[in-house]
Amino acid sequence: MQIFYLNDGQDSSLPKSEPCVMAMGFFDGVHIAHQQVIQEAKNIAKKRKVKLAVMTFFPHPREVLCGGKEKMNYLTPLEVKINKFAQLGVDKLYVIKFDQAFAQLSPKGYIEKYVIGLGAKHVVAGFDFTYGHMGKGTMRTMSMDGDGKFLVTVISKLDYRGQKIGSTFIRNLLSDGEVSEIASYLGDVYETSGEVISHHQNPMRKSSHMEVATYPYYTLPSNGLYEVEIYAGNHIYQGSALVYSNKVKLQFDGDLNNIKSKTIKLKWIRGLEIENVQLQQI
Repeated sequence: MQIFYLNDGQDSSLPKSEPCVMAMGFFDGVHIAHQQVIQEAKNIAKKRKVKLAVMTFFPHPREVLCGGKEKMNYLTPLEVKINKFAQLGVDKLYVIKFDQAFAQLSPKGYIEKYVIGLGAKHVVAGFDFTYGHMGKGTMRTMSMDGDGKFLVTVISKLDYRGQKIGSTFIRNLLSDGEVSEIASYLGDVYETSGEVISHHQNPMRKSSHMEVATYPYYTLPSNGLYEVEIYAGNHIYQGSALVYSNKVKLQFDGDLNNIKSKTIKLKWIRGLEIENVQLQQI
């Protein structure tokens, strides 16, 4: 997969255009609805025998438009999204730096430069995708802004059990500690990665304890105790994770001497009950 980082504020030049079908969106989490957008674009690209492209943005527009006053809780860092795009068979990825200069582009200016200018012959995006200054461009105006130079496919709202599948809803599940529900919307259990900052082994009980600092651009579940799968190098452990004050403490059966990796990946399986324990005292 070819990756192009574009910055409207510093470099007005674009990569050489090539006919493509382009899926567009922020794609935080690359959840089931996002995957549907990309899969539809992939199907069209295959029929037209052109490349499949994805356009995404970083940071989140909300962070820029509010002047940094509002903290955005991301589901996945950019590098994780990139890996997921590659797994979905994307040929070209365009990552646009969303800054104030980019935010000032008119809807028509955005389409002319970043859609037509990159060779898109067909655009696929969700029904609520917006573009251009103040988000005034919508999926209803896209064809007109493009002067009919490309086709547009709109992906309708995708529901599960009457709930719209979206990044905001998944974040709400995390804030409620409902991690076991997330796979139905994300397509897999939620994962985070972090760095080991302390560890301790109890030789009498043959159990290990670790404290992990979560990497940026992940959102931890709410304070509580959770069943997790712990991925450390080539080893996988079943254990529990205590979340409190944005910290994660792990407990599992295993030998710390086997763990050489500083990076720990956690898969959040389900919430566990804590009886008669004050989280701040653990």
